[in-house]
Amino acid sequence: MMAVNEDLQLPYTMDEHQLRNPYQARVLRTDVNRAIPSYIPEILDESVLAMNETLNHPDQEGHSIPVFDTMTHLIARISNRVILGKELCRNEKFLHAIVRFAETTPLMAPFIQWSPLVFRPLVYFLLSSVLGGKKRPLKFIVPYLRRYMKEREGMVEKPGLVSGYIIQSAPADESIEGIAVRLLNINFGSIHTSSIFITQTLFEIALLSSEDIESMRTEIKQALESEGGWTKGALDKCHKIDSALREIGRYYGLMYFALPRYTMVGCDLGDGTHVPPGHRVAIDMTAIHFDPQIYPDPNRCDVFRFSKLREKDGIDSAKYGFATVDSSYLPFGAGRHACAGRFFAAMELKIMLAHILLEYDVRYPPTITERPRNATFNGAIIPDTKACLIFEQRGTHDTA
Repeated sequence: MMAVNEDLQLPYTMDEHQLRNPYQARVLRTDVNRAIPSYIPEILDESVLAMNETLNHPDQEGHSIPVFDTMTHLIARISNRVILGKELCRNEKFLHAIVRFAETTPLMAPFIQWSPLVFRPLVYFLLSSVLGGKKRPLKFIVPYLRRYMKEREGMVEKPGLVSGYIIQSAPADESIEGIAVRLLNINFGSIHTSSIFITQTLFEIALLSSEDIESMRTEIKQALESEGGWTKGALDKCHKIDSALREIGRYYGLMYFALPRYTMVGCDLGDGTHVPPGHRVAIDMTAIHFDPQIYPDPNRCDVFRFSKLREKDGIDSAKYGFATVDSSYLPFGAGRHACAGRFFAAMELKIMLAHILLEYDVRYPPTITERPRNATFNGAIIPDTKACLIFEQRGTHDTA
């Protein structure tokens, strides 16, 4: 948690309680993960509605769409269908504020960290005034929570919103504002990570041959047919989408380093190296993700790498799943501190990508001759935020 605090400067970008009692992570690991099957119909419904509004341009065939910004907006809307409900997830002003918060928090944090302790509140105030911060999204979330908590008291059967689980798990002394900031925290994790993963995946899908795309579509249709529609079982059978997401995590990832830790006391590593207190340590993710002993031909991004491994093993092995963490796959961390929301993210991304594949042909504009290059900032890997793709509707498909 100390390393997370250093990376995000939580006392300023969110609040000091995030570090003391991160109960939102427990809620994600328990209540939210158990509720994932019940979220699938709502996530699908919002995905269809949002993409119809965002990607369809009947009067502009071959219209280029900025992928990162579009996907970030879609992720914010679709995630909040089950985080805060329909009212806020379709409020454009709220979506703009929450996306702005998610995008600017990792940009502001390094500048706060690099400032002397006494000046950090002022630095955050100045940066948030220009770039955005928690104030604007909280103007929507706090009054919503006040109404929702009153209405919830009289409900016999309470809806399974993520915000509801946070409310029922909040300590007795937690304020409405405190609960709202926990929901900001969850939104940040959902929007920031998922928008990067889906953008990178779409950049790769647009490079695939028509045969490979059809093989993905066939697998989706067979999964939906065998499981009777959009269910967790059907998503679990979408091995090629799952493989593409996992390979994006291996090849591109989110950061160049993994498992950051902050030394509270001095530590001897056993090889003569001593790490003093107050220092950061981390693992070089590239050294692991591009190790040929672990991943043959590691310098090639093969979106079917892990689905082929499933076929080779001859079993439906969860060890090759996008959300599975181990010592050789580190985008979500590892051990008990691994990302608590990764199963929710996997479900949402698989639904979105499956719907896109079934309903749209995705390609680069004619003027683009190579995959857009990533940018880096403070160790983070960010897809080209200006790159565009063409989403051309394929017509009516039987996806039920």
